[in-house]
Amino acid sequence: MFNKLIVALMPLAPRFIVKMVSKRYIAGEDTASAMATCLRLKEQGFLTTVDILGESVTSDQQARDARDSYFDLIGEVANNDIAQNISLKPTAMGLGLSEDIANDYIGAIVRKAHEAGVFIRIDMEDSPYTDKTLAMYDRLRVQYPQLGTVIQAYMHRSLDDVTRIAVSSGNLRICKGIYKESPQIAYQDADEVRQNYLRLVKEMLKQGAYVGIATHDPFLIDESLKIIKELNIAADKYEFQALLGVPIVKRLDELVKMGHRVRIYVPFGSEWYAYSSRRLKENPDVAGYVLKNIFVRN
Repeated sequence: MFNKLIVALMPLAPRFIVKMVSKRYIAGEDTASAMATCLRLKEQGFLTTVDILGESVTSDQQARDARDSYFDLIGEVANNDIAQNISLKPTAMGLGLSEDIANDYIGAIVRKAHEAGVFIRIDMEDSPYTDKTLAMYDRLRVQYPQLGTVIQAYMHRSLDDVTRIAVSSGNLRICKGIYKESPQIAYQDADEVRQNYLRLVKEMLKQGAYVGIATHDPFLIDESLKIIKELNIAADKYEFQALLGVPIVKRLDELVKMGHRVRIYVPFGSEWYAYSSRRLKENPDVAGYVLKNIFVRN
């Protein structure tokens, strides 16, 4: 209850307080900070994927600037001794403005990444963009196989989407989903979401498709491990994934020591305020944890 109260009061807090919280979740505001974080995580045995914060641009110029920032990021990732892996949000590339704009800019990023040997994952956002994102993914991966996207387990449609993509050896990250969606299209019950999540992971693994098991839920980690063992899946056919700063580091370390791939999502950039606020709403316990550590240090 206390932690939820902290989150509810966050909009009233000075930005410097939120920035202290953001340091847990964000690598920094520039590319150099992101590269340093990725190298540190590599030393700890983790893979990484890098993402520039920002979404839902309101002009073509903003979308073009985002595209150019990703061009620069591809060069930085390619030239550093880290995992060659980048994530991007379609609405940051103008999908909310025009499908043509987003297809043009994301297509250009994917081409440049392909030339540099860098994997791109197209993130999934809320339901107005689901069909458009999957259509973009399907079209681009015909020519550029170093490409993945994301399926959200709380959507009713997700098993059909996963089944279709799995049989054609697509690369998917499976997550629960964080956007507010109506009961008509999304499960509202946490247990239903969990069960559907496991169905999606199992379908990917059964078909031999590569899956990123993106969850901070200990139950889902345990059950996914059971599925992997049951199906006798090789360690190079899946990975576990987690967000930077989420307090399950001990469990992630254990997974690495057991021989599983674990990838950490490393966001950076100037749009730290909105991202940090969303992370706290998803996980109120972290608010209390961070606040306690602020006072303990001081």
